[in-house]
Amino acid sequence: MNLLDIEGKPLTPEAIRMLNYLRTRSEELGNDGIRARVKAAADELEGVVAQVVESERNARPVAGKWTIAEVVDHIAQTQIRSAEELRHLFNGRRPPGPPVYEALRTGAPGWAPWQELVDGLHSANRELIDLLGQAPDLGDGAEGREAPKVLTILVVMRALEGGGTGPQIIFIDLDWRQYAILQRLHLLDHRTQIRKLRASLAALSTSPS
Repeated sequence: MNLLDIEGKPLTPEAIRMLNYLRTRSEELGNDGIRARVKAAADELEGVVAQVVESERNARPVAGKWTIAEVVDHIAQTQIRSAEELRHLFNGRRPPGPPVYEALRTGAPGWAPWQELVDGLHSANRELIDLLGQAPDLGDGAEGREAPKVLTILVVMRALEGGGTGPQIIFIDLDWRQYAILQRLHLLDHRTQIRKLRASLAALSTSPS
């Protein structure tokens, strides 16, 4: 594997494992299996979001990190863009324009009602899941042509030499199955992020002043 990250450095073991996972799972799972796993991840995330109370949505327990509202907005915006890219792939076209950037979000968390953000998340998830139900049966394009791929920004957390972790960012072309499995992982990552944010807020509320 000759891929390099955005800094021109070789892929870390964590990144290689991620790419191998996307490749093997995309080969093992049929269309229904991929859709079911994406839906399960979306349902799990939405269940965590449903537990968020109004006082938590814009609280920032860690300076410089996102709030829960910003995470929810990011997921909704990413899901809609991902659905657009899948439509192009399903129709035999490489998606135009820039890839879905890893920090994609809007200014809505600063002013939109919480329920509007939650509804937007539900709507975006349903859009992607419904679209996966229309996925083509074959991996190759018409008349034996290779199926189109989508340029994707892959962010993989890796161990740093001095301790701790940090991201390795990679540009890579993925087919629609690999891309859909990546959306599942994205949903689960942010599910965990929201849980950690809520735990941090709970710890702050119980700590002595």
